[in-house]
Amino acid sequence: MATSSHSWTCAACSTPHSGLAMVFGPNAPGPWMSATDAERAGGELDADTCVLPDGDGSMNYFVRGHIEIPVLDSPDGPFCWSVWVSLSEDSMLKLAAVWEDPARADLEPMFAWLCTHLPYEPTTVALPARLHNREPGRVPWVELDPGVDHPLVHEYRTGVTMHRIAEINQQLIND
Repeated sequence: MATSSHSWTCAACSTPHSGLAMVFGPNAPGPWMSATDAERAGGELDADTCVLPDGDGSMNYFVRGHIEIPVLDSPDGPFCWSVWVSLSEDSMLKLAAVWEDPARADLEPMFAWLCTHLPYEPTTVALPARLHNREPGRVPWVELDPGVDHPLVHEYRTGVTMHRIAEINQQLIND
């Protein structure tokens, strides 16, 4: 497969690239994208975190992380889904306290729920996960629950080929 003939423009940096994209994901969690303007006005979104008020007066907390999927037939991996997960208020407070501190990498993994729609059936929203933090400047990684029977979890556990990455690219990048 000749990957050099495929070109695309990065949504984050607006730079044209050739070859297959190895990271895909939205800039906000699903609940933020479906929220009203009034709900968003009471929240906050940046590149890595999101806070969004709930209808009952509480807040929802989200963090961006990467689901890293091994690429079986190429050294170019891993393939990453850049996703958003929800955390409890306690977990978010612990994470916020060390967000810019190298000690962030020492935090215990945090239970989370996937809050990103990915192109799988059934939906990927609400898959159980664990957020593993890394030092500042590195995106946390998301561990999917291996006991869940879902195509995304299967790919996470067993890996994908470059052919599968080409299929994802074709599906998500409008040529």
